[in-house]
Amino acid sequence: MKNIELPVESRSESGKTPARRLRAAGRVPAVFYGKKTKPVKISVNAHEFRKLVDRAGTNPLFDLQIEDDGKITNQTALLKERQVRPIDGALVHLDFIQVFMDEAIEISVPLVFEGKPKGVEMGGLLQPNVREVLVSCLPADVPQSIAVDIAHLDVGQSVHIGELLLPSGVTALQDAGIAVATVVIPKRVVEEAVEEEALEELAEGEEAAEEGADAEGKADKTDSTKE
Repeated sequence: MKNIELPVESRSESGKTPARRLRAAGRVPAVFYGKKTKPVKISVNAHEFRKLVDRAGTNPLFDLQIEDDGKITNQTALLKERQVRPIDGALVHLDFIQVFMDEAIEISVPLVFEGKPKGVEMGGLLQPNVREVLVSCLPADVPQSIAVDIAHLDVGQSVHIGELLLPSGVTALQDAGIAVATVVIPKRVVEEAVEEEALEELAEGEEAAEEGADAEGKADKTDSTKE
């Protein structure tokens, strides 16, 4: 995976007012941190960041070019968190975490479901239970996504984390028995089946009551004849 070169600027101010000024100038307040470095407050060009990320896809590696007093320091990082404003989707804050190419990292990777389950063709409903999976791997081996074949699933069947085909060097960290997706019977069908069963039980009860009443009537007639 090729690193994305991202020029950033160090900043000394923090707080709401300086952050608003940065955003008004088209920049996003951010922080870079890691186990071998102190947190560094930085700012990023919002337009440039969006353009690079949209082109790179999921979980790209960044080569942060941190400028401070005319000096540039390069740091390899992953985007740990991206905060956006719900109203318009504008970037609010970014968190970058330091990584080393020879050290494994833990990261969540999105799942992509492929195929149409045969159970869906028979009236079932696909119910995704997990949208991403936590994995461990070297930074260069981080996949953009993990494909999940669901075409073989029948009604009542699931595909589990332990069944995922992971790329070489990638290990899932979650329980292998967790169901990623299941083909279920639609709630409407279940409710109709329950209602139908209840009606059948009611009808059987009424029929049994009628038969009991008929038997009791016959018994009364027999007793009257004997008298």
